[in-house]
Amino acid sequence: MTDLRRHVPPLTLTWDDECPGALWRVVDGTLVFADVSGFTALTEKLSRRGRIGAEEIVETLNRVFGPMLRIAAARGGELLKFGGDALLFLFRGDDHPEQACDAAVEMRSALRAAAAVPTSVGRLSLSMSVGVHSGDIHLFLVGAPTRELLILGPGATATADAEKAADAGQIVVSPATAYRIGSNATRDRGDGQLLLRRRVAHTDPPGATPLPAADPTLLRTLFPHALGDYLAPAIPDPEHRLSCIAFIRFSGTDALLAGPGPDVLAACLHRTVSLVEEALEPEGVSLLATDLDSDGGKFFLGSGIPTAFEDNEGRMLRALKRIADADSPLPLQLGTNRGHVFAAEVGIPERGAYTGMGDTTNTAARIMAKAPPGCLYAHPAVLEHSRTLFAVTPAGPFPMKGKAVPLLVYDVGEEIGTRDESAPGSRLPFLGRDEELATATAELTHALGGAGGVVTIAGGTGMGKSRFVREVLDTIDRDHLIVLRAEPYGSASAYRMLRDPLRTLLGIERGDPESMGRALRAGLDRVAPDLLPWAPLLADVAQVDVPSTPEVDELDPRYRPDRLADAVIRLLETAMPGRVVIAVEEAHWADAASAALLVRIAAAVVERPWAVVAIRRSEDGGFDPDGGVRIDLHPLSDDVIERLVIAATEATPLRPQEIAAVVGRAEGNPLFVDEVTRVAVGAGSLDSLPESVGAALLTQIDALLPHHRRILRYCAVLGRSFRTEILRLVLEADGIDLTDRDLGDLSAFLEADGDVRMRFRNSLVRDAAYEGLAYRIRARLHRTAAETLERISTDLDADAPTLALHFWRAGDSERTWTYARRAGAEARRAYANVDAAELYERAIEVSRRVDGVTDADRAQLYALLGELRELAGVLDGSIEAYRRAAALTADPVGRALVLAKRARVHQRAGAPRTALRVVTQARRLLDGADGAEAAAVMVRLDNLIALIRLGQEKAREAQQWATRAAEGARRIDDLDNLGSALLASGHALWQLGLPGPGDRIQEALEIYEQCADLHGQAVARTNLGVLAFGAGRWSEALDWYRSSRDVALRAGMDFQAAEADLNIAEILIHQGDLDEAEEVLRGAVRVLRASGMPLVALFGDLLLARLVLRRGDLEDADRTAAQVVEQSTDLGSPLNAAEALLVRAQVALEQGQAVAALGLVDAADVAAGEEVVAVAAQAQLVRGGALLRLGRRDEALVAIDAGLESARAQELLYEEARLLEVRAALVDGSPDEARAHELLAEMGVRA
Repeated sequence: MTDLRRHVPPLTLTWDDECPGALWRVVDGTLVFADVSGFTALTEKLSRRGRIGAEEIVETLNRVFGPMLRIAAARGGELLKFGGDALLFLFRGDDHPEQACDAAVEMRSALRAAAAVPTSVGRLSLSMSVGVHSGDIHLFLVGAPTRELLILGPGATATADAEKAADAGQIVVSPATAYRIGSNATRDRGDGQLLLRRRVAHTDPPGATPLPAADPTLLRTLFPHALGDYLAPAIPDPEHRLSCIAFIRFSGTDALLAGPGPDVLAACLHRTVSLVEEALEPEGVSLLATDLDSDGGKFFLGSGIPTAFEDNEGRMLRALKRIADADSPLPLQLGTNRGHVFAAEVGIPERGAYTGMGDTTNTAARIMAKAPPGCLYAHPAVLEHSRTLFAVTPAGPFPMKGKAVPLLVYDVGEEIGTRDESAPGSRLPFLGRDEELATATAELTHALGGAGGVVTIAGGTGMGKSRFVREVLDTIDRDHLIVLRAEPYGSASAYRMLRDPLRTLLGIERGDPESMGRALRAGLDRVAPDLLPWAPLLADVAQVDVPSTPEVDELDPRYRPDRLADAVIRLLETAMPGRVVIAVEEAHWADAASAALLVRIAAAVVERPWAVVAIRRSEDGGFDPDGGVRIDLHPLSDDVIERLVIAATEATPLRPQEIAAVVGRAEGNPLFVDEVTRVAVGAGSLDSLPESVGAALLTQIDALLPHHRRILRYCAVLGRSFRTEILRLVLEADGIDLTDRDLGDLSAFLEADGDVRMRFRNSLVRDAAYEGLAYRIRARLHRTAAETLERISTDLDADAPTLALHFWRAGDSERTWTYARRAGAEARRAYANVDAAELYERAIEVSRRVDGVTDADRAQLYALLGELRELAGVLDGSIEAYRRAAALTADPVGRALVLAKRARVHQRAGAPRTALRVVTQARRLLDGADGAEAAAVMVRLDNLIALIRLGQEKAREAQQWATRAAEGARRIDDLDNLGSALLASGHALWQLGLPGPGDRIQEALEIYEQCADLHGQAVARTNLGVLAFGAGRWSEALDWYRSSRDVALRAGMDFQAAEADLNIAEILIHQGDLDEAEEVLRGAVRVLRASGMPLVALFGDLLLARLVLRRGDLEDADRTAAQVVEQSTDLGSPLNAAEALLVRAQVALEQGQAVAALGLVDAADVAAGEEVVAVAAQAQLVRGGALLRLGRRDEALVAIDAGLESARAQELLYEEARLLEVRAALVDGSPDEARAHELLAEMGVRA
């Protein structure tokens, strides 16, 4: 228990003994009014930093004012009022003037010492002005049921006047004080004001006086009851609260004291304080403090602080309006605001004050100052959130300190009713989702029947997504269910959400890295031995270590994630035969690596009895499937909400008007109904409603015992789910024991997550508990959690992402730097590029706060970040990272290398001119540079220029730069760049129609084989196949394409292998080998769709349409081609759409519908747009055939000749042959038919 005496001035504890029944008294004493100038400006700056700034305000207040409180106490001073940046002390006793003056001098020195400590917004620039007056001091102890101490009268005025006259650093004493301490102690400032001469104390402090004894009954008359009940158990943790704050100013006291006298003034004050308390009590509004003000004083009020209630705003407005309308003997000004405040106890163990601070509080005071006497001004946010409605009149807008624009407020008039709210609540049956349930059930049943499918359940917070999925799963038959849970704390940890399910599937238990690696291999040997060569890939997901294998070593790093996805899919297929449902909870929080893997799994469900169910919010991020069925859960109707409310409160029914109120506020949200009715059932009634689910949850959290509330908030620091062992150790570090009973008492909020973990039942519960923690407490708990995990971890690499996050939130930059880089390296090793980038960003962020980190260290991280962002396709971010890396790199050669990488990204981003400009900058840096490293960078730059010029269709320049790059690469034996230069040279020669492209590409292939560069080999083989295809050497082209496919598969480039298969299938279709072509095509299309390449997959569908057309299945060909037209149009691929229209035209021609065929050819020309030349030969072939069928031979010949011209210009030998066949039918005796047969025979085309 804390001693509440520290919250009241000591003289109030002895008041009844010294002057029983008196409302006022006069004491002989000295008042010291110390105002810290510059502190208000500082707190304004800190307030602009948001909630963390409010916490720093408290720390700074304690550092500045704590020593002052101790100095004053040691000299007999009693703190009467604490006004944020001002203190009012009363000194009594025989030598109170001397003690007061010495205390003022020492407090001034203490302030200078405290001001030397820097803050987050700079050093404290503080000074103090002090006013001192000795004589009769009028004190008033008034109000009921609790009494407030007010200081008024000539003594208070003289003190305030002295302080007002004092400049910064000065102590002004009144003539009365100067008389008592002797004329030599002061000097005239020149304007009649007396300054205290002394720089050090002249007397010894007598020591602090112990607090007088006080029984609880007395204390309850001196301190607001509700606030006392909150503060009594222990000094509360500082916390952020959404609250309603108000100020009331009373005035006119000077005239009453000077005229009718203190008895009349005391009676007026007593009546005023009492009516304020009477109005506050039924609404649960707290009287936080009273304070001095010119010619009066003010009340500081809070609703939602220190305890949350429903309808905080309505409570405050109703109380204030009751006060404004009361017959107050003193004029009152009232103002209120709503927002986040930082609630904390400020002071020292012997003397403290509980307060709420921040911009919300400051603005409330300024709104009050604008209100005329007798008026209540309210911020619009207060009115918008109040359940009670009031007649209002706009006031202002008023310019206010700290506000960029004038603030419009409202003059609050009479109550005009209650916000229109109708409806119901429950514990909770499943209602109102019949149509959605039927859709989801049908889709999943179809999927699990063998077709496969993806269902996305999307909706806002509290819409019942998880409950909906449970209901769906209860209605369908399945063999296996895998639940993957994402959480915010895992969003930068690669494969975090898949780690534990995969470990469970393979029987991996937590232990040392070696034993977990053995368990993974043993699990694979048991359930999928064919995957043992790919064990290192699965180890990336399970986050265990196993030795690498030759198969994995041979993979191209860029395509490792694709092969990893294949391995996971194969494992699921083998270990879980039958109907499988994969449910992804909180999919919007999935880490990037997991999301990419889930996209592949979702694509792989086709033709498998699998269903992927993504449960997510309607927001960006995480795993959001493109295909499948999407079911959006919208707010429930009022009728359904009403039925829910009634069912939830069946045991303790609500009144009809209460049901209606819940319905109206719920806005169709079933979670709101659940949480609000829990409050109603617990309290036995529902007098008012929270404004949101979060407010309802906060109310429940506030209702917990302090011990359980504290445990819950510690849990929130650990994340949505956490190991119970970590929780116990973190609590033990703060001297808190966790028992099974504690966990049972928190079962409404927490549930078991396996054998060794716990998780919050709802992410909103975790968020509400976490948001209530003060930043400084959060930071301390994050540090404790991190240090605990660091101490007990058996695999720091696996735990590095969590450690980095905890240390980052703890403000421990040095260990954040260590673990963020470590975690980033692990993510990079697992090719989780987006996650690695996020971790490196965090390391860079803290690097300037870590001793010993150099610009070179930061440059290295920025360069890595550029590479990772480039691999992830975040090109703008990659360019920026490379820009920063270059700026931090002092070595010219190193900087040129970074610029070369940046130029490459500009080229990929479609900015060739910018890329060339950056290349030029890099080349200038290499002027005069010697050595192999500089030469290698120069070769790289020459190569890049060649590639840029190729992209700009400037083949001649490209050939020159590629030749230069190849020569330079040969000089320094740079095989990587030599292979690239030869490929570029081959491309350029081919574009120019010059001899030698095949020789260059063949040499590049030999180099790539020497370097074991599988990616380069696959590209070179494909290019050689293209050359052979264009020359009509189709058998050779097939060999090259097939070898390219095989090499691509070894490198893990499944999509590139599938593209090679499309090339193979195209030739096979032309040659008439339709069965093999179909087998190749269907496999390729499936891989391309799974790889997220819909446009390339559509080309496969186009080939399938040609294939079935060649077989004579005209209906299937037309249906498939029509689908390709539609999808190509949607995806913005006009060329694909045009070619598919030509297939439909050919179908029409085969069906004898020549006129329809002509219309489809015209449509193809229109669809192709600017790319019409690419389809001209095919279009004229079909057009000529249709015109011939219609007997329009002359027009047909014109079309065929135009087609031949186009085919020969583009070296399309197959189209040329087919056009010659038609021309032979048009021109008697021409050699066209023989030439056509010759060409087709050379290409291996069957008759």
